Amino acid sequence: MADFDVSRETLERLDTIILTLDDWRKRSNLIGPREWPQIWTRHVGDSFQVLDYVPNETRVVDFGSGAGFPGLIMSAARPTCHVTMMESVGKKCAFLRAAIEAAGLNASVYQGRIEAAPASEADIVTARAFAPLPKLLDYAAPWMENGAKGVFLKGERWKEELTDAQQTWNFAYEAIPSRTGGSGVILIVRELKRGRR
Repeated sequence: MADFDVSRETLERLDTIILTLDDWRKRSNLIGPREWPQIWTRHVGDSFQVLDYVPNETRVVDFGSGAGFPGLIMSAARPTCHVTMMESVGKKCAFLRAAIEAAGLNASVYQGRIEAAPASEADIVTARAFAPLPKLLDYAAPWMENGAKGVFLKGERWKEELTDAQQTWNFAYEAIPSRTGGSGVILIVRELKRGRR
């Protein structure tokens, strides 16, 4: 976390989240054993990059929150934001709720399929390792067509996904190189409308 300016209070909340995840991963496969040694450098660090694009006091919807990246990390670092984490798998929802309670986060969990979720008010939609961009934009459309901005962590195939998405969607975007290695990006998507340019 040396690359990021983190307050003592934020670090305490992050520690609580990671301790809770460590406890839960031993009984349910929330994160693989090979991933665990990289939990801070890869998973927490990767999630932290999103914060540059999430101002204080915004309403965030995080798709496929799983083990809490980036949803729990955003909530820990931005206590004045409200993060709604969307997850369909029951045991993952149970973990997310346990971590929210343990760390005292301003967050909630929606358990169910995203396409069935009510499009609550949101300023930002986030996702990490959730779905290819065309599908992700399908899911995000109810929020983004009402003015929300997409902040998506995308891997090395992001250009290919972008080309595919532009066959169906019209949008403005900015691709910011990942600071945690590889050829991935943080993809900022605005002004989403159905239809090609």
